[in-house]
Amino acid sequence: MSTVKGTYVRSQQNWAVEQERQRHNQALYMMGENTLFCLMWTARDYDQGLVGLCTVCASDRVSQAYGQASRNKCPSCFGTRFEGGYRALIVRPAIFTDADDGQSFTARGVVAPQEVALETTSDFRVHGGDYAMRATGERLQLRSPQRTTLRTGFGTPHQAEDATAYNLARAGVEDSTSVAYTIPPATAPLVTILTRSGATPVSFDDIEVIRAPLIPLYERD
Repeated sequence: MSTVKGTYVRSQQNWAVEQERQRHNQALYMMGENTLFCLMWTARDYDQGLVGLCTVCASDRVSQAYGQASRNKCPSCFGTRFEGGYRALIVRPAIFTDADDGQSFTARGVVAPQEVALETTSDFRVHGGDYAMRATGERLQLRSPQRTTLRTGFGTPHQAEDATAYNLARAGVEDSTSVAYTIPPATAPLVTILTRSGATPVSFDDIEVIRAPLIPLYERD
């Protein structure tokens, strides 16, 4: 009796990655909603020389001593301590789960947290502390994302080449007093932007701001 052996494929099959990405993106554009993602500067960006310290709140003695912004609601850096606050404002389709209202006791008193899960495209990288802004006017702070890559051979998968749905994350709805609501645009213009209609997909080039690579070079693995 003969034995059927599997086929050994050493080289990466790029077509498999591309097809899987297209399926994910098609579902996102068909079923998702336009969402404005605000990607904040991080300490690693500063270490790489991509951004400087905030000229408003990062030069006083408190900030220099503790290595953090002296004001959470700084109008220049939005509490990040880095110049400009964010490295990118981009619009991407995203699918959100439903959120249930509830209450919990914390050090700040009784709060009503709402946490959802979301999925968006894999062409950018989110970090814990970034924000997602919805057409409902809500602003959510993102938690650390999960990684979903497609293995097509024996090599190590990397986000830029193999990710199909990297940005799977949980997010919590921010209170209206949060610093997130000081980040432009304001609520009314935000709703107008995200409810645009016309071409498919709608262009948002006029409002997007990209100050650094959407997938930093030091995080491409």
